[in-house]
Amino acid sequence: MAFKKQAARSPVPASPEALYPILSHGPDAPRELWSRQADVLRAYDALEGDPADVAIELPTGAGKTLVGCLVAEWRRRRHQERVAYVSPTRQLAQQAAAKARLYGIPAVDLTGPHLRWDPADEVSFNRGDAVAFVTYSSVFNSRPYINAETLILDDAHAAEGFVSSNWSVRIGRGELAFPMVLGILARAGALSGEVVRRLRLDTPDDDPDPQAGTDAVAPGTVYLAGIAETAAVAGDLEQALERAVANGHLAKDAAFGLEMVGGSLSACMTYVSYGEILIRPLIAPTAFHDAFADARKRVYMSATLGGGGELERAFGRRRINRIPVPAGWETQGTGRRFFVFPDLLRGLGDEESIADFARDAVSLLGKAVIIAQSARGRDKVAGSVVPECMPVWKPGEYAAAPDEFADAPAGVLALANRYDGIDLPDEACRLVILAGLPVGTHLQERFLHDSAGALAVLTERIRTRLTQGAGRATRNSADYAAVLMLGRDVANFCAKSDVQASLHPEIRAEIAFGLENSAGMPAGEARDNLRHFHDQDEDWRDAELEIIASRDGTARLEPPGTRELAAAAQHEVTAVSAAWQGDWAKAIEAAGQALGKLAGGEETRPYQALWHYILASWAVIAARAGDRQRLQGIADAHFADARAAAAGTRWLSGLATSAAQLIAGQPAEAADPLDVAVISQIAASPIRTRPGAKFAALVASVADGLAQDEAKPYERALAGLGELAGATVLSRGGADAEPDSVWMFGSRLWVAFEAKTGCGTDGELSAKNAREADSHLNYAGASVGGTPPPASFAVVVSPQEAVHGAAAKVSGPRLYLVPPAVIGDIGARLTAAWEGIRIQTRGMQPAEAEPVIADVLSACQALPSQWLPRLTVRRVADG
Repeated sequence: MAFKKQAARSPVPASPEALYPILSHGPDAPRELWSRQADVLRAYDALEGDPADVAIELPTGAGKTLVGCLVAEWRRRRHQERVAYVSPTRQLAQQAAAKARLYGIPAVDLTGPHLRWDPADEVSFNRGDAVAFVTYSSVFNSRPYINAETLILDDAHAAEGFVSSNWSVRIGRGELAFPMVLGILARAGALSGEVVRRLRLDTPDDDPDPQAGTDAVAPGTVYLAGIAETAAVAGDLEQALERAVANGHLAKDAAFGLEMVGGSLSACMTYVSYGEILIRPLIAPTAFHDAFADARKRVYMSATLGGGGELERAFGRRRINRIPVPAGWETQGTGRRFFVFPDLLRGLGDEESIADFARDAVSLLGKAVIIAQSARGRDKVAGSVVPECMPVWKPGEYAAAPDEFADAPAGVLALANRYDGIDLPDEACRLVILAGLPVGTHLQERFLHDSAGALAVLTERIRTRLTQGAGRATRNSADYAAVLMLGRDVANFCAKSDVQASLHPEIRAEIAFGLENSAGMPAGEARDNLRHFHDQDEDWRDAELEIIASRDGTARLEPPGTRELAAAAQHEVTAVSAAWQGDWAKAIEAAGQALGKLAGGEETRPYQALWHYILASWAVIAARAGDRQRLQGIADAHFADARAAAAGTRWLSGLATSAAQLIAGQPAEAADPLDVAVISQIAASPIRTRPGAKFAALVASVADGLAQDEAKPYERALAGLGELAGATVLSRGGADAEPDSVWMFGSRLWVAFEAKTGCGTDGELSAKNAREADSHLNYAGASVGGTPPPASFAVVVSPQEAVHGAAAKVSGPRLYLVPPAVIGDIGARLTAAWEGIRIQTRGMQPAEAEPVIADVLSACQALPSQWLPRLTVRRVADG
């Protein structure tokens, strides 16, 4: 008979745990579940309300794939759902499918282009007869062909790049669209003139006056284009990019990304570096992607979840319920690692010596995997540490480890940005070389880490990559491998107590042991230790007992800022989703709620600065459509908060933060009489034409002096800063009662300074110091034979936050208390402005230079009208 009979429905057990015993296992499948697998499955089954988003944490070696497959198959049977098991790469998806079949679970491979899928397999998935195994790119693309009702998302800790790439437009410098987009941003005022000038150089080293440059325009710097300015030209930008696609001037991936962000460019961030432009939202708006958002259930499988909202930001979900690692797993690990930090060893003072040490380690252990952040970094490390004639394999971006490497007696596998997805157990590899801190896989990461200094929001991600990368060659409890950590940035990151405290106790103990046995140790002794480890001899076994004791005596702790970041994540997701729809009122409200949750310690302050700037920019965008008066006030308040929170960084210095000008869409104008006078003074100043070396010396004197609390250097720095501010600085004669500095802006304003930077933060401003500072203006007037202008005032620069009652009583209304950080920030803004002024006005006469100077000062928030209000926030007389 040719007709098939309809297959009987599979039995439906009461829980995922009860499913495994009734499956038809293959001969190599586990006979029964491990206790930790059963514990996790019970916890999943016991969740109240069957939440839509659930995360399961199971470290490497804990049987994560079996748990994910059982949840997938149970939901397929229990709810007759279409279920897809999602992996980062095609290789991993196919490996998981093979395991599922071994467990007795019907599985179909739907990886690769959909036109090449087996039609019968596709139908089997759509009928709910089998679990589909796919890649993240199958779900997150502009035309997904997967419509699963349950998604099992494996290796979720490594998925941020896969998810966000769906909404990313990346434009390389070599593409014809690069100068076009840069030109649109320049005309909109979204980037400062100095940044645009440097980005247009043929190479970043072509500046005719390198000494006049600044760290803010260094070749590797990532800049954020002004959000409100970019939104004002979003239509022009989108049309230009569409023309670039039509003419073949944009890469295929960027064209797909443009299709996803089209109509919502105003809600995107635009990052610009010398080599690339990236347009993308801060958080992926997955709520508007049907292939992901329409799934009834999403289960995130991860080797490490973290507690700071990293998972929610990566997947654009407001809340994800977490099932933590099973009890007791904190003291278990997968194999043993011996960490060595060559940069800390005594006698290895340069790159060549460190490379020699690493080369010796490769020769000793025979097989090594190199993992660097980029292809360029990978090639550099491989070229310096691989012994002559040793074979090197460099698989493609998502390719598996070649069988030839696994089987070879010696060789090196060199990887770029592959911290997950390649397993090298036992004799396949005994050495891992991690080169550089694993951060900056895309421009947004580089901006957050390098430019904004928002390390707290990235620490979880960096920690995970280091942990996963270090574990590529230890895949079972009996496995072992040495790990060389190359780069001072890696050593410094691992040395931080909060980073160590947040690690799994096993790897925490291993890293602590590695740091202890690297810092200051002679390189020869470190080589001997590697030999002991390689031989697994008695010396090593004795050392290993220290690691075990340290592991068993430590508990895992959350790093500072974790709770604040976790609490803010849901509001950040809501804010970006609202902005994506153009609902600016809701976006502003949610951003404000996120900022409320981020408030706290210093760890989250740089990330707060970014969100203050985002909120202010959204208020500007909304104000252009109406309710200008209210929204302008909101924008100005948050721009001010952004400037305060961003102190110590320079990413904001080149961005416009005047709400009125941004709303009007007009360039900055120096309408204030004092601004006009200062612009004229700077145009005529000899500093503008001073030789580069002398200018650099002045800037260094100011920066170095303001960074310390010793009186003489600080006073000299105040004098230099006054010159940069466009003031005449009162000459000092050394008298006891004279001010530390007085900046005299003609007959309009004088500012007198009394520096008490050596005081502690826990003291109070005394009456003696207040009285002395309050007399400085009179002293200055007597010195020059004049009267201080009516608007003049004096400030005490001190870290003290409290004012003694007597100090308040003896102070007049023109004395203010200012923290040193405020002076430092003003110094950074004036320095950045001067560096731009010297370059952009080279060869210009004063009158010709004044309009350029006005633009640069305004862009750097360095006009007197922009920085003077920061000195008059805290009146001493008010207590």
